[in-house]
Amino acid sequence: MKKGLLGLSALVFAAALVGCSADKSKDSEKETKSSKAETTAAADDTTAAEETEAGKNEKEEKGSSAENAEPVELKDLAGAYHLNGYMTMGDVPEELDPKKLEETYKDDPVSISEDGVLHIYGKDYKLAAEGMDDEDTVFSIEGSGFDMESYRNSSKVSDKDYEGPCALVVQVSHMTVNDVDVPYTQYNVLLTQKGDEDYFGYVGIDEGEKSDWDWDWDDDDDSDDDWDLSSDDE
Repeated sequence: MKKGLLGLSALVFAAALVGCSADKSKDSEKETKSSKAETTAAADDTTAAEETEAGKNEKEEKGSSAENAEPVELKDLAGAYHLNGYMTMGDVPEELDPKKLEETYKDDPVSISEDGVLHIYGKDYKLAAEGMDDEDTVFSIEGSGFDMESYRNSSKVSDKDYEGPCALVVQVSHMTVNDVDVPYTQYNVLLTQKGDEDYFGYVGIDEGEKSDWDWDWDDDDDSDDDWDLSSDDE
């Protein structure tokens, strides 16, 4: 009887040891998983923090650029300009066709006078300083009905009964060269037609006379915003 009790006690004790061992194994496994989870979470937190910091730095850099930007003065625009491209959307009025402007330019170049008169499409348009939109300096054309607040909040640039160039935007863009931020300036003349308050496109102009290399706008191309680079020296 004692042997039976001893045998039973030994069996219970052994089972208890096994159970204890299993519990320790489970606890160890839980600790390992918990440790891995904590490590992964810490790594994720670090990555998220780095990404957040990078995004923050990028925004701060852009914000700093815009905050430090100074408007272009009207007098600084004076001089000759050459055409360097265009973009149009939808129907284009014949008189404002950028391809027609290319022909007009040969005998009647684009220019801006010292008193702020933009000469383009063979006509004169008086410029007026409107202020800045981020890093861009905006000049409206008198009589177009241009409104700076509407321009900032939407694409409205003129009255519905106006047709012609409605604004000149001195646009500052950025590109990265060898991890260095390089700003560059573009001059875009916004165009609008009667019955529409939004601009349908723009003509890009650049300071100085035309060089030997020039943008040829292909009349056979159906795409309005494509152009080819070719040399005048043949």
